[in-house]
Amino acid sequence: MEQPGLMTQAAYARRRDVNRSHISRLAKRGILVMRGKLVDVAASDAVLDDKPVDFETHETSPSVTRPAVESVAGASGASFAQARTAEMVFRARLKKLEFETRTGKLIGADEVKVKWFTIARTIRDKLLAMPAKLAPQLAALGDTKDIRDLLDAEMTAILRGLQEEIRYQRH
Repeated sequence: MEQPGLMTQAAYARRRDVNRSHISRLAKRGILVMRGKLVDVAASDAVLDDKPVDFETHETSPSVTRPAVESVAGASGASFAQARTAEMVFRARLKKLEFETRTGKLIGADEVKVKWFTIARTIRDKLLAMPAKLAPQLAALGDTKDIRDLLDAEMTAILRGLQEEIRYQRH
């Protein structure tokens, strides 16, 4: 027997117009919000649709935000159960982010910016140094094929060196 806001996995699959096995896999992975064997429709829709939500600052931690209950529940008069569901969805998302950060799957945006700036600066410096390094050798060559071969060899060496530097920095 289905309760308001709850439905079986088969009914939820029909509602979302997806295969029943897809919904079953989502439930097993903990992505769907389940109440026993029934799917909590509002909370699961909020998780799957990843709807943009209004954010309010958490009182104990200024850097942590949580979705407003109305945006997750989809109604302005949210019940206690809906508020608790919204809180559970928020905590699950937060725990997933913490886990992915600790395991190295996610890194901070500032760290990525610094790494890319360093890589781009290294590439720029090596390419800007190439004319000064090759000018005497290029001046001595008269054949365009020889000039092209020298430039190709130097650029290949620079790119391989950069590849090794980047690979070494990642680990």
